[in-house]
Amino acid sequence: MEKITGKEIALSGVTAALAVIAVVLSHFVGVLTLTFLAVSSVVLTLPMMIDSFRGSVLAYVAAAGLSFLFVGYIAVMPFVLMFGLYPIIDYLLWKYLKRRLFVLPIEIVFACLAFLATFYAIGLTLGDFPIVDTLPDWGKYLVIYVGVVVVFVIFHFAFTVLCDVLKRRLAPILKKK
Repeated sequence: MEKITGKEIALSGVTAALAVIAVVLSHFVGVLTLTFLAVSSVVLTLPMMIDSFRGSVLAYVAAAGLSFLFVGYIAVMPFVLMFGLYPIIDYLLWKYLKRRLFVLPIEIVFACLAFLATFYAIGLTLGDFPIVDTLPDWGKYLVIYVGVVVVFVIFHFAFTVLCDVLKRRLAPILKKK
């Protein structure tokens, strides 16, 4: 196993700090909660730009732990269960999955399962979604999950484009010795 370098540790620390700032802001600026969680997700890709998967996992664990110290359990769970894990899963799927056609469907299943885990972890109920009040229970779940899939697909493509732009601009700078 390759030894982790000081550069990887430093970049992971900076990445973790930026992710914690984004998670804390997502808690205190309620209107932009999803935006700041998405920013924390994009930030976690920085160590991957120098091919440091371990650094990204280290940054995720550190950011999750530190976020628990600054904001409550409910504010951190979407990051821990969905937005923090997504860049790691995305990286692994793109690196090891031979058929690129299956990447998006697997990620959609991940998003639905992560939403379900977050839904129960933070104690949401169907009453928290007033837009679906008039529907039967099965219809409420269907509308919510269709909404999750639509929002996730938009997030996925925005995430991919933003990461590609960041990689083109920052990878040469980050890879310098």
